Amino acid sequence: MTQRDDILQSTGPIDEARYSVEKKAAMHAMFETVLNRLDEMQRAPDHWEETCLVHALSFMEAGVYPRARIELDNCIVPAGKRSSWREDQMKRNPRRYTVARLRLRLDGVKADVR
Repeated sequence: MTQRDDILQSTGPIDEARYSVEKKAAMHAMFETVLNRLDEMQRAPDHWEETCLVHALSFMEAGVYPRARIELDNCIVPAGKRSSWREDQMKRNPRRYTVARLRLRLDGVKADVR
């Protein structure tokens, strides 16, 4: 197997890079579920969650939904299983996003779906 074959195998077929409208809607619903859960717990996202959610939104805005899915999966990693080095790096950044602000950005992503 060549290095190129190895890369293609790990990234999947190019056709999978384009998400259908239905798959995008499912991603939006998954993101909204995370926000709803934070609302139910009556708390803002912690540094880890905020970073993952902002990255997921940025990827969705750019149309890179597979990467957004990875960030959403990372968002729900239990606190005890998170990379301590990465979490320490995230804590260096000031918090900027509330659930309401994340929801507002998600609304913009949903409105832009084609």
